Amino acid sequence: MFKSEKLCNCRQVFSKRGEFMKEIEELSGLLDREGIQNLGKELGHAIQKKLEKSGIYFRIFARVKEAGSVWHKLEWKKQEYLERDKKLQDIAGIRIVLYYMDDIPICKELLKSTYSVIEKDSHEDIPKVNEFNPLRMNYVCHMPEEFVKRFPEELFTNYRIDKTFEVQIRTTFSEGWHEVDHDVRYKHKEEWAQHYEFSRELNGIYATLEVCDRSMVNLLERLAYQNYKNRQIEAMIRNKYRLRFENPRISVPLLEFLQKDTELVKRIYRSPREIPMRFFASSLSEGIPLTVDNLVLVCNELCLGQKDLEDRTPMLIRERTGQWQEKQKISINMKKSVDTEFYL
Repeated sequence: MFKSEKLCNCRQVFSKRGEFMKEIEELSGLLDREGIQNLGKELGHAIQKKLEKSGIYFRIFARVKEAGSVWHKLEWKKQEYLERDKKLQDIAGIRIVLYYMDDIPICKELLKSTYSVIEKDSHEDIPKVNEFNPLRMNYVCHMPEEFVKRFPEELFTNYRIDKTFEVQIRTTFSEGWHEVDHDVRYKHKEEWAQHYEFSRELNGIYATLEVCDRSMVNLLERLAYQNYKNRQIEAMIRNKYRLRFENPRISVPLLEFLQKDTELVKRIYRSPREIPMRFFASSLSEGIPLTVDNLVLVCNELCLGQKDLEDRTPMLIRERTGQWQEKQKISINMKKSVDTEFYL
């Protein structure tokens, strides 16, 4: 190659780099405005409040993508976005990290009752029996208008960016793996494509962590059973429900009452944990703190119906649980009506 051609190529490279830097600076100017960087946390506040009320053990993280990250993704997926008429959908993101994997279903339920989830753009992987692949639980949601207005309109008109945000659900064990996978493999797919054996090994690590997730829940369930067999009622309730109680101790009068009724204790042990959790996550639980005593009373109202325990239950709990049950019946009937109309 002649010297003049080399010089020409260098100029083109520097020119291209200059264009990239200019685009990133423009994006920075749009994203670094007051009120935008805290937007992710504010978006996450609604689901955080419900999760806290339900008693689930969790951590929550939120962010708005930085300009460099936005530009890199738009460039990297430019062809795909153009061919499929798609847009970047995670300008803001929320990640919910759960301590226990059996809390995933209720977390998803609370998520879908909080935000407007776009099902066709969301990814909820189904585990395959003969494969160990990372399971995605990524939900794309419509961004509420009050949050959209805080972004400059040019961000949506000048770039392929959607008025949406993404919520991811992870467990504590899988969270670290996903972070490594995202930075090491996902962002460099072309490098990993040549090394199938290493990709499989990385997936094998994920498989081990999935087993750890299951083992943790199984261990605590077995511990709760031993607590039940040993008549350690307070410990049984704590290990069965695994919730963040405001008061983790059972009151002496309630404990003495339960110690006299072994059949009721057995029914509490066998009752579904998610039903009282749903109640406490709802607005109807306002004024009813999540304590061991209140959990037992709510569980009885919603699942057991033991008359003597009902007579010891404060009227507020009885009224609110009754209202919640009526609300659930209406919701179920509406769903049946919609399902029926679909087939007519």
